[in-house]
Amino acid sequence: MKTFDKQWNEVHETRNWGKYPAEELVRFMARNFPVARRHKTMVLDLGCGTGANTWYLCREGFKTFAFDGAFAALPRARDLCHGEVSQPHLLQADAGQLPFADACFDAVVEIGALASNSTAGVNSILSEISRTLKPGGRFFASVLFTRSTTGFGTGEKIDAHSWRNVADGPVVGLGTIHFFDRAEIKKLWQRHGFINLEIDRSERTDRNGSFKVSFYMVAATRS
Repeated sequence: MKTFDKQWNEVHETRNWGKYPAEELVRFMARNFPVARRHKTMVLDLGCGTGANTWYLCREGFKTFAFDGAFAALPRARDLCHGEVSQPHLLQADAGQLPFADACFDAVVEIGALASNSTAGVNSILSEISRTLKPGGRFFASVLFTRSTTGFGTGEKIDAHSWRNVADGPVVGLGTIHFFDRAEIKKLWQRHGFINLEIDRSERTDRNGSFKVSFYMVAATRS
């Protein structure tokens, strides 16, 4: 696979997480897609993991497509969505080589998939998102870790923004992690045809203040 980190198979086999949708995604979808048109709105959940966000999209009536590179995650995603009136189209794929036609989605959403890549991987994925989004389509990305996140600068350096086997903090054991800054986001998103960027940031401590979790959320439109 082009961008998928095989370590995520182990993560999904050993960790029980990913049951509830991301609050920031719920907020984005509610603000941008009227209920009456959701059954006609094609949404791609990129790097769906065990399906928490996929389940939410199906429950809200979107025409949902979802994929992940981890074979260990997909059965759990399928089970989570079982019984919903709207069922997802689930498949195993690589985010850098999407098996979808050009300009087919009204929206692409991702929570943490971009951050699990080197700079080269981030560029490949953004190119594919841009290719598969309709002009005027919406792209939402979250959990784009900032350099304020505990663990930045530890482990094996891949490039100026990416590190593997981070030694401390919330991303230990998650393979390659990309740490973004605002200037980089603007540069990369614009390079791949995205406009009207809205960049927000969330920051908190965890484990009784022993480390910091800091990430960007970006909403954009395909030009």
